[in-house]
Amino acid sequence: MERVILTGGTGFIGSWLTEELLSHGVEVVVLVRKLGRAKEKRLFENERVQLVEYYSPQYQAMISEKKNVDAFYHLAWEGVSTEMKNESELQLENIRFSMEMLELANTIGAKRFIATGTVAEYAFSENIMDINGRQTPNDMYGAAKTAVHYMLETQARLLKIPFNWAVVPSTFGEGRRDNNIITYTITSLLRRQKPSFGYLLQMWDFLHVKEVVRALWLIGEKGAPDKTYGIGSGVFKPLKDYIMQIRDIIDPSLPLGIGDIPSLSDKAFSSCVSIYDITKDTGFVPEMSFEEGIRRTIPYYREMIETQDRH
Repeated sequence: MERVILTGGTGFIGSWLTEELLSHGVEVVVLVRKLGRAKEKRLFENERVQLVEYYSPQYQAMISEKKNVDAFYHLAWEGVSTEMKNESELQLENIRFSMEMLELANTIGAKRFIATGTVAEYAFSENIMDINGRQTPNDMYGAAKTAVHYMLETQARLLKIPFNWAVVPSTFGEGRRDNNIITYTITSLLRRQKPSFGYLLQMWDFLHVKEVVRALWLIGEKGAPDKTYGIGSGVFKPLKDYIMQIRDIIDPSLPLGIGDIPSLSDKAFSSCVSIYDITKDTGFVPEMSFEEGIRRTIPYYREMIETQDRH
């Protein structure tokens, strides 16, 4: 790939994907809502990154010029936090906007459209997720992702534009700020507070963001057209094993509140996907272990806490 367009480039995964694409010599056009806010991120000072605000004169010129675009990555999605996942109007707007971005990709002649899904589409899976099987979301966020997957897939087929849906795993790493279980565990332990959990018996898969974006780059570079790919580490363990490993890296003497929170179900639902197809088609094999990723991530949160305490 030589040139791509990216939505969601100022977000956690999107900013890492921009770096990954730049490392392979790819020119990146990042579509942003507010140009001023985007320019505050030092990543975008790179000469091979072009910031374009939605619906601006520059945006309209981009449509008219129809420069060569090897791939259009659509990552933008509002309402991912726990507090907003069930805001139905917001999730519906995400669907509408995603369809608009596919139409834009078609208009400018993009050679491929890649959108990101989530393991939240398969929330009630008790084993390794069948990403080509029936989805079972348990919130409006997962339901909206499920709906837009099929709408994009259908419309892409009608428009005759190659389409890939990439199911992104539970992702962690430097720069993630929402209160997911990894962030919560690390920040609690760094503050010498006991984090509280359920029994954490479910099988889980975590992947550092650098590996996730490398997989996304490879899908754009080598992925088979019109195919759904699961991204993951290929290593599945009980969720409590990951939490205990984080604790042991920070301080083995710190207490963990595993079992403090009552279970909502007598079943232990899993979050694991097979990476067979992405490995076969693109050669993706994870290179960074969970432990290495956590050791890279902890200093980020330590610095963040120290900065907050100083202020």
